[in-house]
Amino acid sequence: MFFILLFSLLIGHSLQCYTCKELTPVQECLKIENCTEKETICKTTIYSLEDVYPHTGVSTVTKMCSSVCEPSDVDGIGMTHPVTCCFSDLCNVDDAASTLGVRICVVLPILQCVC
Repeated sequence: MFFILLFSLLIGHSLQCYTCKELTPVQECLKIENCTEKETICKTTIYSLEDVYPHTGVSTVTKMCSSVCEPSDVDGIGMTHPVTCCFSDLCNVDDAASTLGVRICVVLPILQCVC
């Protein structure tokens, strides 16, 4: 058992994110993907109810592994497609990464993010 743990530490660990490349209801975006070595961010884009046809009354999202992500301004008014970014395994479980977590990650990147 010890050798399996040691081996997994030596070969490295890739980030895992929830992914749904197509517009998907928040509660249905549950596929887990192992990101590539260059993809170190879980990115979530939220779409307003009006963006989806037929109008179902359900928020939809896209989620993915990413190498680049620019989060939306938390105080942005009228954002039609807010983007959130987080940096730990399966951190994009909700409709978006925690707004507080995104701010901590951006302000304190040396601390490896406590999202």
